[in-house]
Amino acid sequence: MGLFDLPAPALTWLDIRLVAVLPAAWRLVLWSVVAAVLSMALYWWLSPQKRIGEAKRQLAASKGALDRFNGEFKEALPLMRAMLSQALRQVGLVVGPALVAMVPVLCLITWLSTTYGHSFPKTGAAIRVQTFPETFSATLSPAPVTAEASHPRLLLTDGAGQIVHEQVLEVPVTTLHKRQWWNVLIGNPAGYLPDALGVERVDIELSRNQYLPFGPAWLRGWEAVFFVGLFITALAIKLGFRIH
Repeated sequence: MGLFDLPAPALTWLDIRLVAVLPAAWRLVLWSVVAAVLSMALYWWLSPQKRIGEAKRQLAASKGALDRFNGEFKEALPLMRAMLSQALRQVGLVVGPALVAMVPVLCLITWLSTTYGHSFPKTGAAIRVQTFPETFSATLSPAPVTAEASHPRLLLTDGAGQIVHEQVLEVPVTTLHKRQWWNVLIGNPAGYLPDALGVERVDIELSRNQYLPFGPAWLRGWEAVFFVGLFITALAIKLGFRIH
């Protein structure tokens, strides 16, 4: 589990309880509102709003002075330096709080991509699985009748047809790989391939979930619903509360 995955158990617990009252598309809208509220509140709390407002006014004044200037280019250099200085000052005031405010959004995106992204195939449905390198092969099959019967198994075999790795997939992920450095931030909820295994990566072509009844296939996934809701809510909060 990576740092951005830490809220995942709580988010899953809440989402399961929302299933009874909201369809999937509306749950995505709700999560987009939650992400926007948390992000904007965190930004407002951390950012020096008065100093940012003053920097904006000074930048506008510098820009106005430059727009009104009719002299030689060399004489305009001090005005250009002043405008650039004010712009950089404004960036310096907002960049830190903005980066921290992105954390709630990144946590939700990480969780949503697994929870709402794809689905396991129905029993008996064929699914394409590709290994890298291709000297190995893989299949996705139903698990035996055990406590894990609801989860399919990934079987990896070598060129001689011998099973070299077997892994139960508890969540619908499209890629399995060996643990990388960036998994400190974002983990793979299905786990990782063993370091000693000759297979570097396995791609699984799972069905992509759709939540909109219109538009091209790429528009019907969770991303469109979530990011549109996030943008509209964040913009409404920014304008309504006059956040710089």
